[in-house]
Amino acid sequence: MFQSVPLMEIPQYSQNMMKTILIFEPLSGGHRANYIRWLADTIAVNPPPGCHFVFVTDPDIDIPSVAALSSHKISLELTKRFKFAGPAKLSRLLRDLFDECVAQYSPDHALLFELTRLELSFALRGAPCPVSAILFVQYPELPRGLKFFIKELKTELLLRHAPIKNLFLLNGEESCHYLTNRFGSRTRFIPIPDPVPAIAAEAGYSLRREYCIESGQTVFLFFGAISPRKGSDVLIEALHLLPPEAAAKSVFIFSGEPERRYRNTFDEACRRLRTARPDIKLNIEYHFVSDERMMALFEQSDVVLMPYTRSEYSSGILALAAKACTPVIGPDSGLLGRLIRQNGLGRVCSVSPEKLMETITETVQSLPVVDEKLCAAFVQRSRPEEFARTMLEAVCNDR
Repeated sequence: MFQSVPLMEIPQYSQNMMKTILIFEPLSGGHRANYIRWLADTIAVNPPPGCHFVFVTDPDIDIPSVAALSSHKISLELTKRFKFAGPAKLSRLLRDLFDECVAQYSPDHALLFELTRLELSFALRGAPCPVSAILFVQYPELPRGLKFFIKELKTELLLRHAPIKNLFLLNGEESCHYLTNRFGSRTRFIPIPDPVPAIAAEAGYSLRREYCIESGQTVFLFFGAISPRKGSDVLIEALHLLPPEAAAKSVFIFSGEPERRYRNTFDEACRRLRTARPDIKLNIEYHFVSDERMMALFEQSDVVLMPYTRSEYSSGILALAAKACTPVIGPDSGLLGRLIRQNGLGRVCSVSPEKLMETITETVQSLPVVDEKLCAAFVQRSRPEEFARTMLEAVCNDR
């Protein structure tokens, strides 16, 4: 999805013998294509000596640097089955494919960009080769309760039964300290940046002209996957409560794709909002936008809305807003709340319809100010080449 970025030199790796590393990410969507591209570009520019890479990726992802490296061909029939499988079936399909690739290539190490779909399988059945992966959950940010203890038990079983060498956590310095203290040093817990892509905005594009937005109106952007965990339900309910004076000075743009099972629910929620509040200027765009148009949307919006109900996870949307120096409204709790506050990236509030409505109303009256110095430092720390370098250094040097 994102364009390649200039790459810096990465350290040289130890070379005792040729090592086969399986890069396993057969699904598409989300940030997967970006992660694959950044890793493959880094390998292409500065190949780690003594390492041979095999990429297992969705055939629809067209990345020249991957095509130039070894890759496992996934049948189109299997990719169709991935798209329409429920969670349990999808996990079984992925495990079968993983075992097939391990049997075929005999890798010394496998790198997964998303552990979630295979985590339970690895915890119960182990893994046929050493594994490194991104762990998206941020432990110190999770509320203590039943879900926390279930998650911790699953992680304990995973680390006990599977040869997990490295777990990478996005913006997860505190989680790495917690997990190291909790589970010991057999597995390395390594913080990595949630990358900020280098993208130029589309030249000549005008958001205000596109949506006929009057001068003086505040543009609120909700971008990316549309789902309850991203706060779309809370946002729609907040707009029902928005004072007419604030509504008259606001425009709301949803640009993204609803989750498959959620689309009808979201469409109905928008229909009810338009019926009850015809004064709310609501624009819904489900179609794909280019990287350049995406960056123009972020740069030309006044505020990016991130009322996420799962605030313990990092978010690429926050990185894009930081790159554009556009303030966000996000949750006051969890990892996201901490990142917004520490890096001066906007306003935070409790994720409830009432509090979100109050914050939107306040923002119409006075826009949040981004701390340019802190924001620039955050973007600098979050370069894609740093993301790729950290993972390659850990995987290629593991013995």
